[in-house]
Amino acid sequence: MADRHMMRLGAATFIALVGVGSLMTLSARTGLVQILVLATLITLAQLIAVPAPSGDRVFLGVGMAAATPLLLGSGIGMPDLYGTSAVTAFGLAGAWIVSVARTGERRRARTRFVSEAIAMVLFVVAFFGIEYLLLGSGALLDVVILGSVAGGAMAWYLGRATANALIGLEEHQLDVRYVWLLALEDWPVALSLFASGALLGLAWPQMGGWSIAAALLPYAFTHLAFMRYDLTRTTYRQMIRALARIPEVADLTPDGHAVRTAKLATSVGRELGLNPEEVEELEYAALMHDIGRVTLNEPAIIRAGYTSDDIARWGAQIISEAPYLERAADMVRQQYAPYRQPGVEKDESLPIPSKIIKITSEYDRGVHDRGLPPIEALEQLHRGSAYEYDPSIIASLRRVLVHHGVVAA
Repeated sequence: MADRHMMRLGAATFIALVGVGSLMTLSARTGLVQILVLATLITLAQLIAVPAPSGDRVFLGVGMAAATPLLLGSGIGMPDLYGTSAVTAFGLAGAWIVSVARTGERRRARTRFVSEAIAMVLFVVAFFGIEYLLLGSGALLDVVILGSVAGGAMAWYLGRATANALIGLEEHQLDVRYVWLLALEDWPVALSLFASGALLGLAWPQMGGWSIAAALLPYAFTHLAFMRYDLTRTTYRQMIRALARIPEVADLTPDGHAVRTAKLATSVGRELGLNPEEVEELEYAALMHDIGRVTLNEPAIIRAGYTSDDIARWGAQIISEAPYLERAADMVRQQYAPYRQPGVEKDESLPIPSKIIKITSEYDRGVHDRGLPPIEALEQLHRGSAYEYDPSIIASLRRVLVHHGVVAA
């Protein structure tokens, strides 16, 4: 149902863009040829994606859209709202056509297209709203330009994050707040694109073609930095996943247990409202929560005996060798602690991620190691909710499983 709604919303957005672009062209001060050229540049720029801190992609069309109003007169105090609107609308519509032709109408592509369209509309509205307001107040042209670009960029930034969250709500996602916070992490990419676009738009009247080099050269270094950052994060995550496989390869834990636990734990963390940084740390901790079991290959340890707390402590010591993972190590260290003691309502010092790891790991072991049906594995967790398993985390896990159709509502 949600997928069908998104198809309709994507089609409606495309038709609206073409219609608005056509109407705006009739009233634009800019000629049709110039509008189509600039729209084509936005379309081409939208095909180039920049890896963002959120793990999503931001497209270079944002920078070209930021340059458009300045190229069409705003840079000299003669704004062309209609021309800019036509360029932006046609550019986005063209990008959608090319995207569908290249990759097909995928669900993620539709979501991005709709959120980008909403954000771009807000950019144009905010840009010209602030520009007309400042021009009417007699502000200096430099102040007008700076205020318009900054206000438009902020509208785009917040609008894109809100659109992603609202689309998530339409798709019945459990982690709408998480989606919104995650989109807000993309501000460094947005800042660099808007700054480069504004530089191009302002420099063009004085430098002509050289303004392209002036804008693209500094941005190229920034783009490479984002690419390297994305590659580093990917490599880092792959290394952690490889480390998490060691206990499984040694037949100390069930095969695939770490990845399944991490996937379930991050879903629960998002559902509970953890912020993106906490969810990322939870993922790392969940992947490596059994890493301490590698010590069980040592005969001296087997002879001396050990407890679950010992395994958690040894795992935390291994993980904490990487200072960046200190908080993940702390989550692993406390993963077996009961959420409350007799006579105490709840241990507030126990991190929520530790309680999530404990419950999701035990659920996965129940299903894949002991062969229990999902509902029975949940029931066993409920039986231990007096002291061992936090009922609020169990309730969140149940909502996640219901959402994914694993258990009935």
